[in-house]
Amino acid sequence: VQQKYESLKKAYRRLKRFSIRDELTGYYNYSFLVTTLNNEMERTRRSGLPCCIILADIDHFKLINDEFGHEAGNQALKTVTGLWKQNIRQVDYPCRYGGEEFLFILPNEKLVNAIQTAERLREKLERHGLYLKQQRIRLTASFGVSEYNGMSQYSANELIEKADQFLYQAKHTGRNCTCPNNLPRTDSQQLSMAERMALYK
Repeated sequence: VQQKYESLKKAYRRLKRFSIRDELTGYYNYSFLVTTLNNEMERTRRSGLPCCIILADIDHFKLINDEFGHEAGNQALKTVTGLWKQNIRQVDYPCRYGGEEFLFILPNEKLVNAIQTAERLREKLERHGLYLKQQRIRLTASFGVSEYNGMSQYSANELIEKADQFLYQAKHTGRNCTCPNNLPRTDSQQLSMAERMALYK
């Protein structure tokens, strides 16, 4: 009886894990994303500590599927997400938003720091690349960053939409770049010297 009970417990834990995880990448799934983002935004409203999200999209990913096949595309996704997971904090939530798009929830994080994180992920991927069929493929990604500070009346969907707008801007700026929220490139004087150094070092 005890052995059967332990087997059932293991099966339940496995089922629970897969109910909140994307099977291919191991990242959290969309349902978990929505629930957790709402929870973190509520935490921000109570504590006053900001949270941020990073929306990432792998550039020209369709070309990998077209050139090397979907199996190679899946391998590329595993490689990219594994690399990114090594370069975020343990408290951050890596989520699969859909297809080759990924969303990172960064609790208790300011915008400047979130931009630094996005840039780190971008640079790591650009340097790492990928080998498919004995051929090195250069991979890049574009990033949109958005902050919630508790003062605004954003919903979770609106916060994601803002990040998506900046991701769209990054794509149309030439890809392989990060576009932040609330940081106009033409008015950097509004930032403190420490923030400017943090952004551009």
